[in-house]
Amino acid sequence: MEHGATLIAIIHCLIALLLVVIVLLQDSKGGGVGGAFGAGTNQSIFGASGAASFLVKVTRFLAVGFMATCILLTVLSSRRGSKSVIDNLPATSPATTSPATGLPTTPVPATPRK
Repeated sequence: MEHGATLIAIIHCLIALLLVVIVLLQDSKGGGVGGAFGAGTNQSIFGASGAASFLVKVTRFLAVGFMATCILLTVLSSRRGSKSVIDNLPATSPATTSPATGLPTTPVPATPRK
């Protein structure tokens, strides 16, 4: 189960990176980064408006994949149970602090009177 969550996390990160790149490639009102790669030209392999609609479809597909991996990772982490490094520490008595310095104080053992 641990390997499955790792694989889904890797896929999740790859989808996030692709989503950022695809969104930056899309043509915006101001031209965007997509204009630098020829996404706004009529001579593209997708046709006059094919690149824009293709990038929109890829963005939607990646967004759905991103949401699905988010949900899967949340479900897997909730089923695993809450494990913490703190749970493995030995139990100790609570430390008291000095009001004057704010530093932890160590109790001095009482010596018997003679």
